[in-house]
Amino acid sequence: MPNLFKQGGVAAILFGSLALAGCQSTGPYQPDVAWAGTKDAVVLMTAPEFQNTPSRHVVFTDIWQREEYALFQGGGAQAEIIYAASNERDTVALNSYLTVERMVNTWNIARNNTVTWGQSGRVGAPLGAYFYQRFRLADTNRNCFGFITEWDQRTDDPYLRSTKILFGYYCARAGDATAKAEIAGLLDNVWIRGITARFDARFTPVAPSGPGSGRAGATLFAQAGSRNTGNAAFPFNLAEYFNDADGSVDRPTGG
Repeated sequence: MPNLFKQGGVAAILFGSLALAGCQSTGPYQPDVAWAGTKDAVVLMTAPEFQNTPSRHVVFTDIWQREEYALFQGGGAQAEIIYAASNERDTVALNSYLTVERMVNTWNIARNNTVTWGQSGRVGAPLGAYFYQRFRLADTNRNCFGFITEWDQRTDDPYLRSTKILFGYYCARAGDATAKAEIAGLLDNVWIRGITARFDARFTPVAPSGPGSGRAGATLFAQAGSRNTGNAAFPFNLAEYFNDADGSVDRPTGG
């Protein structure tokens, strides 16, 4: 599958992802997309506005990586996050070349509204240093910011790429401003179970049952849940094998 941030575009990724959702085989080497409930979801955003609304999570997995999409809504605010981790048992790293602005432009909420860009900066948080950039949705009078952090570099990778990356955005309720201190506070409330939070942390995401509960429904929700939710580039499929001897990059056949 093409890497959005290295070549190709959103439309190509969307086509490939829909093809993925249509696969019938889910053998040990086949990619899979599924809803994630309490046992499987790991991304938390414990901001007060989200405490009374269960989050929704979709997970993509293959032999190289795990990628989780999460949607948080409540009190008129909204956040969407993607967390990707490569398979640490092999020589795999994440090849993203992400910038905050480029990443924000992949989300439907930015693609379907008029975006004006604001100040960028950097803040610390439990997961490490985040780069962020403010933006405003003029159509709906919402103040937002995009954010990205990555960590756990592979020291045996000639390019010292990371094995974990988390990125997304937060949009406040229409008309509300977001000060820098609030940005830092909101990012302090982003957690990964098993890394910065206990795996048994209280967590009640919703995994639907009935129509839409299968792979196709999960993929559609993560890519295009509504006009203002989802990311057509999901899954981003960022994992790449590397050769620690000469630095060459190659993907396995999976067979």
